[in-house]
Amino acid sequence: MYSNLKIRRIRAEDRDDIMAIYKSSRAFMAENGNPDQWGDDYPGIEEVEALIEKDGYVVAGNDKAVAVFAFSDHDDAYDAIKGAWLDDSPYGVIHMLASGGTRAGAGQFVLDHCLNMTGNIRIDTHKDNIPMQRLLEKNGYVYCGTVTFEYRGERLAFQKIKGYT
Repeated sequence: MYSNLKIRRIRAEDRDDIMAIYKSSRAFMAENGNPDQWGDDYPGIEEVEALIEKDGYVVAGNDKAVAVFAFSDHDDAYDAIKGAWLDDSPYGVIHMLASGGTRAGAGQFVLDHCLNMTGNIRIDTHKDNIPMQRLLEKNGYVYCGTVTFEYRGERLAFQKIKGYT
């Protein structure tokens, strides 16, 4: 399933592919009852430039970007969860995960890769993003509550710890 897939840092020459992935993802979300999570223009060029500079990664198939995401080791918004995280140990955070729909399993590949890197992942999604919620639940992520972002509003928060039962 993952043959020829690899995760690497975003490069400036990926910019157009990433913009196309986000455009395709926004259309998919709108078609699946989630038109408000990213609206018509988020993530835009400013967010993509920030990914290139800091925390952005792509899933590449034959060196062409087929999915994109941000990965970091903390998110201040997660400090004020309405609910409770599974634990307080260090964690990795996945944000802005999107697939262009050209490679099945790209989102799964990201979840597996990041969990193997850190052993503890926190991630959030919009209440209307049912496909993402299903992917997280299928992979054993536990719903922990809600977090609120100043510019994106309230999100459902999930966590998975390797070996946690």
